[in-house]
Amino acid sequence: MRRMVVAMMVGISLLLLSSGISYARPQEWTSLCNHVVQPGETIWCIARGYGVSPWAISAQNGVVNPNWIEPGTVLSIPDAPATLPAGPTCARQCPDNEPPSDCTCASYHTVLPRSNLYRISLLYGVSMWEIADCNGILNLNFIEAGTELCIPPA
Repeated sequence: MRRMVVAMMVGISLLLLSSGISYARPQEWTSLCNHVVQPGETIWCIARGYGVSPWAISAQNGVVNPNWIEPGTVLSIPDAPATLPAGPTCARQCPDNEPPSDCTCASYHTVLPRSNLYRISLLYGVSMWEIADCNGILNLNFIEAGTELCIPPA
């Protein structure tokens, strides 16, 4: 019995060693911008600054240990919105989305919690794509409560 168990273990080990192991590639997101890590910054504080998933930042940049990143490292910030618990927040290095100069505002709307562009577009009779374009919004599914939106004329 003992020999049989040893033989099975050797067989399984050889099988595992000879088979090619393939790992799934992390999901690749579009990049919002690049962020240069400053002394004292962590993946979590950077993620809070951009409102994105710290796991997505780690996966996008191949960071093996998200608890340790070196200052000067350039991180690609993925477009992976996330709601994170309160904590230290790092300053954004990407330019804020400013409305294009050719956009005229018929009115302004302050985004309320649990609101979305579709509902806002219905409220003002303007397509959500026009509102997004006028406000430099790249992800139509993510708008932050408290943001003031420029609403173009209908």
